[in-house]
Amino acid sequence: MSLFKLFRIVVLLSILFVILAGTWLTERRLASWQQPIWVTLYPIVDSEASESMRFARTLEPEDFDPINAFFRTELARYGVAMASPVQFQLAPISSEKPPEIPQRHSTIAIAWWSLRMRWWAWRREKPGDLVAPDIQMFLIYHKPGEYSEMRMSVGMRKGRYGLVKAYTGANKRNYNHVVITHELLHVLGATDKYVFETGDPVHPEGFAEPNKQPLFPQTKAEIMAVVIPLSATRHILPDSLEQCRIGQQTAEEIGLFQRLIDH
Repeated sequence: MSLFKLFRIVVLLSILFVILAGTWLTERRLASWQQPIWVTLYPIVDSEASESMRFARTLEPEDFDPINAFFRTELARYGVAMASPVQFQLAPISSEKPPEIPQRHSTIAIAWWSLRMRWWAWRREKPGDLVAPDIQMFLIYHKPGEYSEMRMSVGMRKGRYGLVKAYTGANKRNYNHVVITHELLHVLGATDKYVFETGDPVHPEGFAEPNKQPLFPQTKAEIMAVVIPLSATRHILPDSLEQCRIGQQTAEEIGLFQRLIDH
């Protein structure tokens, strides 16, 4: 092997090491819950003249305060006191959509989409004078009834970004908050707590009160299960984050118990 080729390999390996180390350190910092997590929200609309554009123009960072309040309340239940766990900032509105999520469950298709998506997200990481974000959340606004937004939304821990198919309309803000929070928790390491094919919550981890007697009806939704179980065969969607909870397994996955052990 030539000296030049060896040097090139060493440089590439060094770059890879720096990237992996940086990713690991960032994940450790986010899971420590010692300082606010900066989240940039990127509103995405169909066109300049669309209903989604008119709605997106009304958005303010304060509109997402209920998500911060949810995290503050839920972290406190696990003994972690933070006045502002999540800080939101809004990027300029865009009509450029991200790569389409694969409709088929193909490992190759998903891997290729993930690479394209990470490149697409990286190019939009710090628009204007915004703080460099810990997490990017792309909000693709659409009219009610156009999509089943929960199944079309994703949160990716590798890359630290999320895609949310959000509704337009002030009366849909509360449910948008539920979807955004669900995907944000995915980015932080939480897993789904429902059966993908049916949407049924998994017991006990998908129940806000898994030890309640009688078990049904539940009054809250475990945020990673999304639904409130009313019986063994029936469940409903929560009206807002006030009807949601972070369950014990989700808390473990996002580092809350490790935070208490370390302290």
